Amino acid sequence: MGVRLTEDEIDEFLGKGHTLIVSTLRKLGEPFMTPLWYVWMDGAFWIRTGAKSPKAAHIRRDPRVCCIVEEGEAWVDLRAVIANCLAEFVEDQAQQACFEEALTAKYAAFRMDRGAVPSATQKHYSASRAYIRMKPRPGELRSWYNRKIRMQPAG
Repeated sequence: MGVRLTEDEIDEFLGKGHTLIVSTLRKLGEPFMTPLWYVWMDGAFWIRTGAKSPKAAHIRRDPRVCCIVEEGEAWVDLRAVIANCLAEFVEDQAQQACFEEALTAKYAAFRMDRGAVPSATQKHYSASRAYIRMKPRPGELRSWYNRKIRMQPAG
């Protein structure tokens, strides 16, 4: 048995994962990484960000991104899914609403009372948004879970 996750295990892990790290490419080619809340839906990572954010500008210029969701503190508990994806902006309002509903449900327990959020933060998050779907390219999704390693008897 290998350390890779099955397709069902990947869907379950990504569905429950908390933070997605997205790597975009800056103008000069260096990576730019951002942690984000996300939804794994229809075989793709879905995020929203400010329409004028650096990551949105990077994706407009070059839609190639790399995404990782990971967890675990002890070595045996390390688990991750890494995917090279093509990103696309989602303009369809019905799809945006479906994503918003899923995002709200997923992170309901982590949201702050609006009155407790600093005004600068409220202003930042009230700017116009871009909705982005990042679909893994065929053969470009890798995974592992160290608990799957079977120790071989010494021999």
